[in-house]
Amino acid sequence: MARLRLEQVQELPSEEHSFFLLPERRKAVNLPESRTSLEISYREVGSGKPLLLLHGLWTSAYTFRSLIRLLSGQHRLIMPELVDPEGVHLLPDLDYRPARLADLVLAIGAALKLEKPVVVAHAESALAGMWLALRHPGYMSTLVTLGMAIQLPAFLKFKRWLVGSDRIMERWANRGFQKPQMAAIGMIDYADPAVICRQEIRLLSRFWSTWPAAKTRAKILSETLNSAYRLEIMRMLSEHLQTGCAFSVPLKLVYGDSDRRAPLEHGKRLNRLIPGSELLVAEHSAGMMQVERPKWLASVIASAAQP
Repeated sequence: MARLRLEQVQELPSEEHSFFLLPERRKAVNLPESRTSLEISYREVGSGKPLLLLHGLWTSAYTFRSLIRLLSGQHRLIMPELVDPEGVHLLPDLDYRPARLADLVLAIGAALKLEKPVVVAHAESALAGMWLALRHPGYMSTLVTLGMAIQLPAFLKFKRWLVGSDRIMERWANRGFQKPQMAAIGMIDYADPAVICRQEIRLLSRFWSTWPAAKTRAKILSETLNSAYRLEIMRMLSEHLQTGCAFSVPLKLVYGDSDRRAPLEHGKRLNRLIPGSELLVAEHSAGMMQVERPKWLASVIASAAQP
């Protein structure tokens, strides 16, 4: 995807959406053990059963744009931004590990008075969703994970080695700052390059457009390229199931059939490990099924929201 030339990219997505027509709301949230409140931005539309849509840390809430028309008629969609694009991180000390990200999600639910939402979480946020399901099972009615990697594929381990030191990570940030559009293209991975649009590139470019934002973005992404980032979740899950406790939240595991970052084999392993979980495969998807297969995914989410 990073080799894609900008002039080859369409200006707008092929499917119309109302994402930017929704007002960007702001809300103060209180993290556990924190004396100060944080302000998050989010977009909301619809009424009915709440659906909390959580983007992965490599992208933004914009990735859920194609689900708005499909789901907002019967559901309340809440789409928070988990990272400030201007470089002001939401979590103290840039700690975006799953446990701290779960704290933020928990605080968002409390601030917005969400009553047992369906949590739809992509990539790193899916790990935070698993943490919540294990520690606070009463928080959600159902968990739908999208492209959740339980270990790093080899090519990402190599990238982690490339950005392992502070000096190299600063060079990564500087390269993104100098070429923010190319950095944005490198952050998304679609099975069909025709899905990408300049609107999305411009939005993601904001994460690299200032030096503080570029440093923040590089540090967060570097943290996610760490095997230990996922290890604790798997350890908790194994210990929980070994004690004879059931996974008490209905769980749908959704994977793309050509996802490099979260291969389908990860979903099969989790499906075998967690009794009662449901494995669903998005065809012709590299893991961003909310963009690549929105109608199919909307039906999956709608079924999860059924009483």
